[in-house]
Amino acid sequence: MKLAKLLIVDDQKLILTSLQGILMDLGKDILSEIAIASDGNEALRLVGSFLPDLVLMDIFMPGISGLETLKLIKEERPETKVLMLTTFGYDSYVKEAMGNGACGYLLKDTTPQEVLDSIKSALQGRIVLSQPVMDALAGKVRVFNPQKSVVPQWFYLLTEKEKSILLLISKGLSNDEIANQLNLGKNTVRNYVSLIYDKIGVKDRLHAMRVAITAQIHTLIME
Repeated sequence: MKLAKLLIVDDQKLILTSLQGILMDLGKDILSEIAIASDGNEALRLVGSFLPDLVLMDIFMPGISGLETLKLIKEERPETKVLMLTTFGYDSYVKEAMGNGACGYLLKDTTPQEVLDSIKSALQGRIVLSQPVMDALAGKVRVFNPQKSVVPQWFYLLTEKEKSILLLISKGLSNDEIANQLNLGKNTVRNYVSLIYDKIGVKDRLHAMRVAITAQIHTLIME
């Protein structure tokens, strides 16, 4: 994987400079350059001039919020990946961020190494979510009881191959990674994913992850 350019956006200077130094030190094998911005306007200017491969950005900033900046970045340069890093893991913020093109959502209590690992995964095409965020996406619908599991009807519509692919989707793997892991062609995986979406009643990868996590698909497959 070629070395990537990272832009960190946060209105707290201590977080900016600390993350810049730590990630540059830890991420020598992943990152070539790290730029910083203290607000959305500065971030938009740098996206156009610095051309980052990935933007690591806070949600709450003075002026343009991180969520609004995300929309503008994806409109200006859709190939740029945007990973949200914030204190707040509310379900509504997560849904808005992911719905507007973010490739992941991390909480600020994440360790620097976990942030770096998440950046690497996002650059490889994965959706990256902190565990508390995944719990929120699962909707805290129920506490799973293996003795009284409720199997959703869509589960019976899936072939064994589709179940395996949905399991890997729930773990955040990209289509390319699924193709490599299951020794399938990329177009074949893409077709399977489309069929899975139809069967479980979703339109995008984030919702597929949420449905699979909520249903505890890894446990259903083992039963």
